[in-house]
Amino acid sequence: MLWPREAGKFIASKARDVKINMEGVRKVAKVIADAVQEGKMDVKEFKQNEVLPINKGLTTAQLADWMFLINTLNFNFWTPDGVPKFSIEYEGKIHTGYLAMVACVNRAIDEGKKMYDPHYYSKLTLDDIKHIFRSDTPSTMPLFDERVRVMGEVGTKLIEKFDGSFINILKQVSGSAMKLVELVISEFPCFCDVAEYEGQKVAIFKRVQILAADLWMLFHGEGLANFTDIDQLTMFADYRVPQAMAYFGALEYSDSLHQRMVKEELFKSGDREEVEIRGCSIHGTELIVEETKHVMAERGMDVVGINSISVDYFLWDYRLNNAKELEKIPYHRVRCIFY
Repeated sequence: MLWPREAGKFIASKARDVKINMEGVRKVAKVIADAVQEGKMDVKEFKQNEVLPINKGLTTAQLADWMFLINTLNFNFWTPDGVPKFSIEYEGKIHTGYLAMVACVNRAIDEGKKMYDPHYYSKLTLDDIKHIFRSDTPSTMPLFDERVRVMGEVGTKLIEKFDGSFINILKQVSGSAMKLVELVISEFPCFCDVAEYEGQKVAIFKRVQILAADLWMLFHGEGLANFTDIDQLTMFADYRVPQAMAYFGALEYSDSLHQRMVKEELFKSGDREEVEIRGCSIHGTELIVEETKHVMAERGMDVVGINSISVDYFLWDYRLNNAKELEKIPYHRVRCIFY
């Protein structure tokens, strides 16, 4: 099996309906370099950080358990065009999609529900989940049944094998993000995001890699999240970051694939076109990282901190902050638990 970096390169070399455009790659690199130079790109300022529960009196272990739950549930938030988005107002801000899901978890904690405790969340029913993730609009998160299933799966395994806390997993990986990825996918099947492409097993590993990155960011790369190999993670191949990459021209789609996306056709996880979009996103991001470092070095700037994680977070935030502008760019739609 090829791990994400090698998988992305392999897929990009054989893709039929997706192409990486180097002119677009250079455009993204310049935008990122400009953002860094203007002080507009800081790991402490990404949108994901808005809903971190750092003001709720949680212990380090409880924060780690919270982050594991969040990444267990970090899949499938898109809404068909023309339908109100899954949305809640929390602490004076309106959140949609992923951020709304996180805000719902935090709201439940405010209500006395121990959402960071696998003994609690592994026992939740479908009705419990529907109440916890209630929306301020008629729309809800999709795949409620799957969310109940994966919460039960991971919670039970944490209790049975890791003394009821994700912190015991972190203690086993000796400061290695890659060891964390390997351990989580071996113990928790819902994180094992793997496909087959041109006869080759290819790992995408979106949720498990973003779990490692989120822990690294939450704990500022310190303590049990002092991952010395953090730069070995790739981007987190979903549907929104490829949309941003396509907006800048870094990804190009064949006419037939573009039309299917415009028509909002539903792809299946593992479809050839879907794997090509995700694989080319991974390799395209690697090229963006290289080009961004090149641009910054030419300007005499420090390139520390420029990696696949920071590029992914930047593009995800860019899509969110410029949602109206990016509405004209179609994205692929899948109903699955992997992203």
